[in-house]
Amino acid sequence: MKNPRYSIITVSLNDKKGIARTAKSIQEQTTRDFEWIVIDGQSNDGSVDVVRDSPVATHLISEPDDGIYHAMNKGGRLAKGEYCLFLNAGDWLYSDSVLESAA
Repeated sequence: MKNPRYSIITVSLNDKKGIARTAKSIQEQTTRDFEWIVIDGQSNDGSVDVVRDSPVATHLISEPDDGIYHAMNKGGRLAKGEYCLFLNAGDWLYSDSVLESAA
């Protein structure tokens, strides 16, 4: 299997509502040429369940970290895509064809 064009990396901590919004935005993309990597700081608000239930989440790490940049670096090390996009919990893509249009 070839590597995806995009690695979408999301870092989160106790933002269930935000991660749900981000997941919906990613799921609505018209292309599937991406991986979605979620680095969670060991949330206890149900955020992890939202990611586990998402059909587009490809990697989930939920463990304590040393802050947002440490979490972002964890995600970057897992990324296999040609391009990395950091889309934090609560952020969303402008339209459902953003990734396809950028290709």
